[in-house]
Amino acid sequence: MPISEVYKNGLRDFLMNEKNRAILIQLAKSTTKNVCKIEDPREAIDYLMAHVENIHVLLSKRLVTRELLFMYVKRRLPEIATNFTKADLVTKVIRYWEQQQPVEPINTPSNEEEYPIHTIARKFGEWFFERFNSDQLSLIDLWNDAALHLTIIASDGINVQECQTAAEVLSVLIRTKKQFGFQFNPNLTHGGIQGRMDSYGQVLVVSCGTLHTTESCVGVFECVFVLLRDPYSENNWKPKRFKCLLKSELQPRILHSLRECETLQTVLSLPMPNEELD
Repeated sequence: MPISEVYKNGLRDFLMNEKNRAILIQLAKSTTKNVCKIEDPREAIDYLMAHVENIHVLLSKRLVTRELLFMYVKRRLPEIATNFTKADLVTKVIRYWEQQQPVEPINTPSNEEEYPIHTIARKFGEWFFERFNSDQLSLIDLWNDAALHLTIIASDGINVQECQTAAEVLSVLIRTKKQFGFQFNPNLTHGGIQGRMDSYGQVLVVSCGTLHTTESCVGVFECVFVLLRDPYSENNWKPKRFKCLLKSELQPRILHSLRECETLQTVLSLPMPNEELD
């Protein structure tokens, strides 16, 4: 299935310039396994659009360097910090492209990504991981009787921890993050974070991403958050239960996606209502 028009426009913006001409042509040749002789940039971009099915895979290729992505993000989003790994930059480029879509009239969602439950999931994921990574997550952000089930899979074995109360959950999360020096890089595209509803009417956020230290990408994470509205906190959605898997990997994928998460498949089979949530 060809990539969407949103990504096609983004690729044109990213690669159709004199500075990146050589990269564009090399990418096209690589994508077509050097079967076709391609020298014209317009022909090269057409080949990419016809043969590439996954925009994450394309931007993760070795030819698309961190420096290339860095300069593009710096030009298009100069107000944000740019001290990121390549995986971070790939995610930010894709999210920037997705935000350039024309705003459609408020109506029935034209596609699944626009369902309110997925919008809630994306907003929650962005808020939670930003606060967690910056050490700003606090007790007030959780329900008092919050519960956590945490599994850590590393080369030296498997460690499972369970706890209840917001204080214990926060303590375990912070201690684990500091112990390993992790930064959580969530995949905030629809392929990496979505919403579901269980039989009790609770909103579930399923999310995944990669784990990083200051030096490299060292693993992946897969999480389920159970959210409930808090009438005493402006009716905001707050996490009541957490189930998280942290897994060490020598060569993790650049962008971990939900379809690769074995631990999340049961939750992903739950319904995703397309109406507004009370």
